[in-house]
Amino acid sequence: MTLEPPFCYQLLERSGQRFAFLPWYSHLDEAEASAVRNEPGGSTEESNPTDFLIRHSALDLRICLSQSELLLLHEETIPDRVAELRDSIQRDGVVKDPIIVDADSCVVLDGMHRVVALRELCCLRMPVCVVDYLNPSIKVGVWYRTLTGRVTSAQFETALLSSGIKVERFSPDMTTMTENSSLAALFAGGESLLLESSGTRAYEVLKIAERCARELRLTVAFETEQDAIKKLMNGMTDAIITLPKIDKASIRTAGLTGRLLPHKVTRHIIPARPLMVNIPVSTLTDETTTLREANEHFVARLRTRGMIQKPAGTVIEGRRYEEETYIFN
Repeated sequence: MTLEPPFCYQLLERSGQRFAFLPWYSHLDEAEASAVRNEPGGSTEESNPTDFLIRHSALDLRICLSQSELLLLHEETIPDRVAELRDSIQRDGVVKDPIIVDADSCVVLDGMHRVVALRELCCLRMPVCVVDYLNPSIKVGVWYRTLTGRVTSAQFETALLSSGIKVERFSPDMTTMTENSSLAALFAGGESLLLESSGTRAYEVLKIAERCARELRLTVAFETEQDAIKKLMNGMTDAIITLPKIDKASIRTAGLTGRLLPHKVTRHIIPARPLMVNIPVSTLTDETTTLREANEHFVARLRTRGMIQKPAGTVIEGRRYEEETYIFN
């Protein structure tokens, strides 16, 4: 599917699982809305003054500003992480990277904590990178938990049972664990506990399991499926919690219904993403400009800057990106 500008839809009504949408320009006055409707929908980044298009070989990346209230989270956030980001953005005075958003639903795919931090800074609009979520090049993984600290499988089992979680011991096949994973706790000593859960119940159980780990004074961290298993097998962590796979429809549903998943469940692997758009916070909080005016200024500025394409696996500011990146100078 080729994305045609403008991308975003304004959520007007929510009733059960039925939703009504209008184009994002429905809030503009008639002259502004007419200008948007009559804009040519060309395929190059120069054709539309209100978004910046990067045509990657696998998918289009459309950069623009979106109204804050249109963006829908699909996961809970970690308050400490939100506070850290908010303070960092306030200190820098700019938002470096755009939030990755599903074009059809406005569900945030990557950048949940940034959205909440920017809302706390009273931002009316936010920089986004809009993608076709149904594009098969976008993959969905999950974040496993690594548990570090002195703990036995028996201690963890007792903590889970006392919290009402049924468990059973089992012998997982580590070679196919990421393909057939369920909610389970695997220990460096070789013992494994299967946590009884089904459907969305798995995420309620995950939150309880994390709470039990912290009550046992374990350090909980988040790793990709492969990295977590590698650390366990190499003795670099004492235990891991594996998660069941999740599909795109479930993620969209979580965002559209407001029934949020726990923090750090989904991990989106996107073929490429833009970085370092560096938009001033003052632009995002300015009440004197319309969304269209702010977008035109933002996009015009991006077009004056150079851009470097980096390969997958590049480490940028301490983070390793699994995807290619486009970095604005």
